[in-house]
Amino acid sequence: MLNHALPRRLPDIGGSGWLLLALAVALGLASASLFSGLPASPAVHGEVLTTLRLPRLAATLIAGAALGLAGALLQAMTRNRLAAPSVLGVTSGAQIGLLLSLLLPGALRPASIVPVFAGGLLAALLTFAVAGGWRASPLRLILAGTATTLLLSALTALLLIINEQHIAGLALWGAGSLFQNGWDGVVRVLPWAVLAGWVALWQVRALTVLALGDEAAASLGLRVDALRRCTLAVATLLSAVAVTLAGPVAFIGLIAPNLVRLAGGAHPGRLLPGSAVAGALLMLLADVLVRQTPLTGGLPLSVATALIGTSLLLWLIRGQPRLSPPTPDAPVAAVRHRRWPLWPLALAVPLVIYAGVTQGSLPLPAGAWTDWWQGASGTGAFLVELRLPRVLAALSAGALLALSGLLLQQVVRNPLAGPEMMGVTQGAGLAALSVALVWPAAPAAAGWLASFAGASAVLAAVLWLNRRSDYEPVKLALSGIAFAGLLAALATLVVVAAKVQAAQALVWLAGSSYGRGRALLPALLPWLLLGLPALWLTRLLGLLMLGDEQAAAIGVPVARLRVGALALSALAAAVAVAAVGPVGFVGLAAPHLATLLVGPRPGARLAATLLCGGVLCGLADVLGRTLLAPLEIPLGLMTAALGAPYLLCLLAYQGRSRA
Repeated sequence: MLNHALPRRLPDIGGSGWLLLALAVALGLASASLFSGLPASPAVHGEVLTTLRLPRLAATLIAGAALGLAGALLQAMTRNRLAAPSVLGVTSGAQIGLLLSLLLPGALRPASIVPVFAGGLLAALLTFAVAGGWRASPLRLILAGTATTLLLSALTALLLIINEQHIAGLALWGAGSLFQNGWDGVVRVLPWAVLAGWVALWQVRALTVLALGDEAAASLGLRVDALRRCTLAVATLLSAVAVTLAGPVAFIGLIAPNLVRLAGGAHPGRLLPGSAVAGALLMLLADVLVRQTPLTGGLPLSVATALIGTSLLLWLIRGQPRLSPPTPDAPVAAVRHRRWPLWPLALAVPLVIYAGVTQGSLPLPAGAWTDWWQGASGTGAFLVELRLPRVLAALSAGALLALSGLLLQQVVRNPLAGPEMMGVTQGAGLAALSVALVWPAAPAAAGWLASFAGASAVLAAVLWLNRRSDYEPVKLALSGIAFAGLLAALATLVVVAAKVQAAQALVWLAGSSYGRGRALLPALLPWLLLGLPALWLTRLLGLLMLGDEQAAAIGVPVARLRVGALALSALAAAVAVAAVGPVGFVGLAAPHLATLLVGPRPGARLAATLLCGGVLCGLADVLGRTLLAPLEIPLGLMTAALGAPYLLCLLAYQGRSRA
């Protein structure tokens, strides 16, 4: 657990000084939120103030305070300063509950927070169960929370697709919104917020005892497990209040408690109320940024919180002491390897290709393959021509993403170092999207170059920020998550600002192989030859496990090896993103699955990684086209729906094997 003290970097002005400063900032932000841009007419002025502005201010304060307090409770409960509703999957689970609550009859709407609370609580329980319980290491907790969040996000998107006619409007909540039309929403959640806040403050004394350690707390008569269950329920209820009012908002629950600690409020008696105040202030600042940005419809709330939260989170990470345990915590690679042969994986490739061509809303007529091969016209040849390039593009992109993840994990010796976990795919996607929107007639090479530039820039920034900590796994993962959240928010901002092709851009940002024709293949397939230099690199990268000094002593060019491997990783991810968009989870899961199947042998592991990534992405493409046909599930959502359960099961299996 994280029992180290954060360095004191904020001036020590005393508790009353911080209180006065917070009050002054709150008054300034509240004034900007209430009175900026009011209409000149006194009658309209009062109506807007009482019906729109005051309810919005109340919702902002309640949601921010709830998130800050929820984060403080989760961190105190786990003695882990990285715990937060968005990290543990609570926010994603509450979002699913919110979507389901819209299907309730009107008479039950006042109790709509109940399914929101239930969804968040189930998500939190799943994360803790997979991670190994309350005492899970930060690395395992982040990995389990990430997998839970990806899985629930995919389920949310599927729910929106299936019930489009009922709850399609709530898709806007995915970007967060503090808009309130009257006091109904605030009045509905206020009793729950007051109840949860009262119980949280009532637990201050028990949480103070828990900070001494489980054994010491139990010896003093504290029922540790009962306290943690109650604290988790209260934190989840607070998260449900925030999601109901503002939608799924990240960063605030993680940052607010750590800012309070920096101000000298580590004791639970100061941490809990201070975190509520800090959360409310951060949400107020985000709302002012939303309202003051000169964009039609305003800045999405998720973008505002990402802009504010990323810089603060990166600063907090740099100030943290070592977060990982002294010995490497490899959450997936520790399982025993059975060394399966490669031919079943190789056989899966043509099977996926055959399924990708034959399966769809329109059946493939007899003789279609022959007609296509001979260049004849007809429905069968047209379907083959339409589907074959698409499934080949998905297979190739999946293999390249898997190659990128394997190289990253070997270079930094971190099982969390997938391209999507370090912001590489998000950076490549943002750069390619920007070029496509600014220069619609740009040649394909421009998009590919922009994608590589974006991936390389993000990867260099993440590694540079963590160079002094020797690329510690938890710090590297948190830095990558911060950059990934910021870049995803900036991509949303680019789409909003462009005002054109928004639907196509949002589909592409989810990852899609739709419309990939034969012209893409000659530009994409040759990049699979990157596996040849990767084979040489992976053999040398294995020597880095001896340590840099020992590897250099036997003639390994350590610095050049790392630079070459990272450049190759960024190039592979950029090519894949330029082809099918920022598809997630493949680069993280495929290397682990390959190691599980064939063991750590460099050649076999590389071949298995390429095959696993290709098969996972190809299978996701086939299922995305056929499960809800004629509706189509984006490729990125299907890879998350397939990959997240695998990683959750693997984490749970490893936890049982260690017990």
